[in-house]
Amino acid sequence: MQVFLIHTDTQPSPRWTEAFPDAQVIEDAHPSGLPAGTEVCWIGVDLPDWPARVREHARVHRVVVHSRRPHDDEGIAAFDAGAHGYCHSLANAAQLRAVASTVAGGGLWVGPGLMARMIRTVRRAQPANPDRPPAGFERLTPREREVALAVTTGASNKEIARQLGMTERTVKMHLGSVFSKLRVHDRVQLVLHLTGAERLSPA
Repeated sequence: MQVFLIHTDTQPSPRWTEAFPDAQVIEDAHPSGLPAGTEVCWIGVDLPDWPARVREHARVHRVVVHSRRPHDDEGIAAFDAGAHGYCHSLANAAQLRAVASTVAGGGLWVGPGLMARMIRTVRRAQPANPDRPPAGFERLTPREREVALAVTTGASNKEIARQLGMTERTVKMHLGSVFSKLRVHDRVQLVLHLTGAERLSPA
């Protein structure tokens, strides 16, 4: 995986080096200055005017914003600027790799609290009377439909498992199948799809 870290410090922490031994660290760069094959570009909130940098790079690359003091409002600002992920700068190497893999694969990396907040925002944009059921909904099993609809409430996998009387592992299994059948990458895209909010966006 080709990873670039745009940071004020060109010597990243050991956990970054462990996670991405071949990553290139640069102090600043225009998106056109990064190779076309760049899969993930990491941008820290300590950079001056970081939202503008995120907007600039997100037009060309998948972008993860990282912060030493993450909080929901900052995360919302990151996604508003076009980021595809938001996480703690001091996450361990395994989690950093998981973030990069998810984002490079087309998904979003969002913390549970922020995810619930984003889903509530999406639900408020839901059409009052959708003109048709979501595409592909008929392909879901009854249990998959229950799990998918529970996600639209902002519930975590643990909460869904408790509500539906199943294990978290089973919830994850059903959710993976739902993502595949509905051709979505993450929970936010699932909510957009199920509520019809995606149809409100101009083509």
